[in-house]
Amino acid sequence: MGSPANDQEETLFLRVLGTKSPVLRILDFLMDNKAYDYSKVDIANGAGVSRTALSSSWDNLGKNGLVKETRVVGRAKMYKLNLNSPMVMKFIELDNAICDLYRSRLQEQDASNDAKENECYSRLIPA
Repeated sequence: MGSPANDQEETLFLRVLGTKSPVLRILDFLMDNKAYDYSKVDIANGAGVSRTALSSSWDNLGKNGLVKETRVVGRAKMYKLNLNSPMVMKFIELDNAICDLYRSRLQEQDASNDAKENECYSRLIPA
């Protein structure tokens, strides 16, 4: 089982869509950790939400087919993101689009900074 992501980190997904929603925090955690399954306690900790917030959101996630039970370990049921759900795939597409947007902004910013450095450098060294 993989270790939950540091719940102090704010992903781009949460920065853009807001960190207040427990459902978005849970989905973000599960999207970032698609390869692993987790107990509800691990999901709450990894998503940085209370167990109460997880409990009140969980029925909705399950009813809409966003999460699925994978196995039972001892008395704990394990869950992961339902990658067969069209809604989950749209959330993943949205997450990727947000990342692409920020990546292109960073590349533009880097290109602009490089141009400024080259301009300064060319002024220092006469042709």
